[in-house]
Amino acid sequence: MRVPAWVAVAGCAAALLAALPARAEYRAYELEVIDVFDCRVNKLERCRRSAVRTSLSPDLYTRTHGGGMRIGVVMLATWMCYGDTSNYRPVCPRPAPRDARFGTGDPVKVKLAKHITDGWEGSVEVAYYQRSVNSNVYGVRFADRQNVYARYFEKDLVKLVEEAEPGAAPQSEPPQ
Repeated sequence: MRVPAWVAVAGCAAALLAALPARAEYRAYELEVIDVFDCRVNKLERCRRSAVRTSLSPDLYTRTHGGGMRIGVVMLATWMCYGDTSNYRPVCPRPAPRDARFGTGDPVKVKLAKHITDGWEGSVEVAYYQRSVNSNVYGVRFADRQNVYARYFEKDLVKLVEEAEPGAAPQSEPPQ
């Protein structure tokens, strides 16, 4: 008995597809969650904040964890991961920056012409590599601007040089 050609081709294709491992991808988020309800009820100046790494987008995280009247959510970072998060598996870690010009805690100044934040000074809170744009991304907190948080590409930031205290003698030898 002879098998039709289309059946043989379909069988080969099915065997090939079954042998290849499937790779899913998902977006991971690092969120700053602020307890807005506790802040309002107890009239606190500084609200409780915590960092969360999840595969839920900020709006979905807010809706599934009490809503906007209960918590506030700020997206600190986002990146792509491969695999899945079923069975309560944790999301993949944030990618490390590549050849970073700035480190966490470094004071920086925004150099972004015609942007509202041009000239603002803040400190780097988060640094990671974003493969889709082939660049390091830095999360900067502006303490003097009501703790505004924004993300920038490496090319849009300049490191601030910390000035010596007035009247301090210059060092002739490096510190040991």
